[in-house]
Amino acid sequence: MYKVTGKVSFNGESVTEGSVTLEDGNTGVADAYPISSEGTYEASVPEGEYRVSVQPPMVTVADTANSEGGDEFKKVDNIPNRYWSSYESGLSVSVQGDTTFDVDMKPGRR
Repeated sequence: MYKVTGKVSFNGESVTEGSVTLEDGNTGVADAYPISSEGTYEASVPEGEYRVSVQPPMVTVADTANSEGGDEFKKVDNIPNRYWSSYESGLSVSVQGDTTFDVDMKPGRR
């Protein structure tokens, strides 16, 4: 297993909540790693190629007259929707040893 560590930011400003998900490019197995209050994350993964996504934290929403409650992503401005999916984010990392992989997200579609 190798460490993958990095900083998570949006337009150069630290993102301090949510998670970074690494999805194995061969098996599709994905694990999420929390973003710290300092805007960093640390993962432990085997050697391989990984697609990367970033998600906001989950929040629990109460039932309303129009919808059933449950868990959903928190609405945040510093993690654009396209980064929520490893297929749309355009982010990937090759792990062949301990690796630093910083994520600096930008606004817009791509």
